[in-house]
Amino acid sequence: MFMKRREKILDTGPRICFFVQTAFGTAFSYLTSGVFLSGLALLMGAGDVLVSYLSVIVNICGVLILGFAAYLERFQSRKRLTVIFTALSRTATLFIVLIPAVVPKRMQIAVFVLAVVMAFTLQAQTTVVLNQWMMGFMDEKKSGRYISLRQTLTLGVTVLLSVAGGFWMDHMQGEYLGFAVLFGAAAVMSICEVMLLMRTPDSAPYRPLKINCGLGDALKIPLKDRKFVGFVVYILAFYLLLNISDSFTMVYMMKYLALPYKTVTAMYMIISLPQIVLLGLWGRISDKRGHEFVLKTSIWLFAGETLFMSFAAPKNCLLFIPAAFLISSVANAGFVVAVFNRRYELMPKDNRIMYDNFYTAVIGLGFILGPMIGGAVKGFLEAGAAVKSTAAINGIHCLYLISTAGILLLQVIYYRVQGRKEVCVHVKG
Repeated sequence: MFMKRREKILDTGPRICFFVQTAFGTAFSYLTSGVFLSGLALLMGAGDVLVSYLSVIVNICGVLILGFAAYLERFQSRKRLTVIFTALSRTATLFIVLIPAVVPKRMQIAVFVLAVVMAFTLQAQTTVVLNQWMMGFMDEKKSGRYISLRQTLTLGVTVLLSVAGGFWMDHMQGEYLGFAVLFGAAAVMSICEVMLLMRTPDSAPYRPLKINCGLGDALKIPLKDRKFVGFVVYILAFYLLLNISDSFTMVYMMKYLALPYKTVTAMYMIISLPQIVLLGLWGRISDKRGHEFVLKTSIWLFAGETLFMSFAAPKNCLLFIPAAFLISSVANAGFVVAVFNRRYELMPKDNRIMYDNFYTAVIGLGFILGPMIGGAVKGFLEAGAAVKSTAAINGIHCLYLISTAGILLLQVIYYRVQGRKEVCVHVKG
């Protein structure tokens, strides 16, 4: 049954190429970000707030790509754009691992921050132009299932590298050589990815409606679309509320709970493994019931994740963190399928890079403001405390409760606004 379904979805050469590209792109991203990038930062003496931002650095740097939209909109070849940005972003990212070896100790954090911002800004733009190229070959009737299939492959690669990378870094006891080997493997993945993209056919040449666009157009054109802006504000609010607490999960597990790499990666596999089944289920529901339905349903579940995380402490973390991550798995599977498809469902076919860069930039604000608010609350609660470690743990628990209450309130407001719109439409009809 699965083989037949897969054959129907992967029914053209370009769709197969973009499917395979996901494996190489995911491998590169996983080996050079997340827990490993956080570990490299801690090795150089990075603080809690900086490490908390690293878990969502691609989204944060998405704010900086807004200025590129007007210029990139002029390019007719989406393939050429993607290949160029992929090569640049991969090269810039690989430079990061050289910092401990070639930069003096006192300057490492400053150079690290600059290098990360440059590399992940390029990565954010790479994702946009890749998606624009891929959308030229998408079938709207199968988009939910296609995206779910790509995400399933992403999870398969992530799980494999979680196990291998976790054991490797524990074997290396977090030493610099361990990170150098991981980034070296990522370099191989990047070469394979660029070669595959060069062999993938280009989509039809893009003809922009307006040749000479400026930064003002990159803001004005999307802002005129009220329905799209409403969607962006909803997702922005969700990300902001979630990241008040969720951005501190990695540093909480690694620093305050002192969990080893193998345990941390095993915990994150609780998020990844169930999604291998859940993504296909959500993909079918999304194609049948609509992407908006899956999106708003999945967001409810994230409140359950943050609520369970608020109970996690050193003595019971092996109970509450897995429970929270399991709920997160169900929520995330639906969210990643729906938010991608809903975005392009609302987006017009013209000026898509402008719309996509606008979305990416605005959402990036949620990833910036969320940790900032969380860090401010955490710092306030720790101020003057006699036992800093205990105050930090209690502060993080408080952040999870704030996220839970905020997400629940957001959903109530969203449903009330949607209800009013449906009443207005019914009255006009």
